[in-house]
Amino acid sequence: MSVKDRPLFRRILEFDDLLRRRRTVNATNLAARWKTSTKTVQRFVGFMRDEMDAPIVFDRKRGSFRYSDPSWHLPWIPVEGPGLFAIGVASKVLQQYEGTPVAEGLREAFQRLSDMMPAEIRVSPGAFVERLYIHPQPIRLVDPAVWTAVATAIRERTVVKVRYQKPGGETSTRQLAPYGLVLAAGDWLVAAQDRDDDPRTVKTFYIARIREAEVGTDLFTIPRDFDLKRHFGETIGIFSGSEPFRFRVRFTKAMAAWVAEVRWHPKQKLTPLPDGELELDLPAGSLFEARRFVLSFGREATALSPVSLVEALRTETAEMAAVYRE
Repeated sequence: MSVKDRPLFRRILEFDDLLRRRRTVNATNLAARWKTSTKTVQRFVGFMRDEMDAPIVFDRKRGSFRYSDPSWHLPWIPVEGPGLFAIGVASKVLQQYEGTPVAEGLREAFQRLSDMMPAEIRVSPGAFVERLYIHPQPIRLVDPAVWTAVATAIRERTVVKVRYQKPGGETSTRQLAPYGLVLAAGDWLVAAQDRDDDPRTVKTFYIARIREAEVGTDLFTIPRDFDLKRHFGETIGIFSGSEPFRFRVRFTKAMAAWVAEVRWHPKQKLTPLPDGELELDLPAGSLFEARRFVLSFGREATALSPVSLVEALRTETAEMAAVYRE
């Protein structure tokens, strides 16, 4: 198997996971799950048996494939040099999520993977990055029970009932069809379709603001044309309040060099100005995030367009001036 063959690699991992969790796995339900034919599934099982020596048998009583030898594991690819260093860095990066469900889950996953590895490639990743320090980042803490419910709903494509609390304290009950997780600026969010809203609208919810979550029984299907990366990749932020738009910001000479060092978005446009200043053009999905971006630079940044952003900042800065006026 070529690791570059990512669809096949993902299917191998999913198939292995389903068998180890003793789920009912047969050609019919796998064909439906992978949106392919039963013949393709049969060829896949044959590949696993012939090329990977997987001890797969069909249990007629359960109507499911299973491993005749539960101790068999997928073969590992030897890792050395840069690969080992990368594993070490990844293990250290987990520190920034210390105390969150995802950190504990990943730590357990690393341990399970290590236990299954051949002895010759078991290493202590920390030995490669003893001089690496991850500075703590501000994060919202997530309730482990909520995390588990949301993760289960995403994995099983099942609607989840949540009690969601807004920043002001107001709570509401929602039925969410979660499409996927989003990690942004240290916060975990879930992209979901609110069953009480327009079915074409995908909203973003902070997982830390979910006070209760209960996995339901209603199944849902993610639209074929929905792509999580594309959905969030068109703007600098993760929230949308209108049609995506672009906004322009002028930075002072003192800030220009620093701003130019950062790639704020793959589709940004930088324009050096004759006086040493800099103009930055970025995509945004909401006026709120564009406004917050400009305000984060204080007097070193001036919004140029669109008019709605300029007016919003004019109002905001006037209110700020009133607060600080003696």
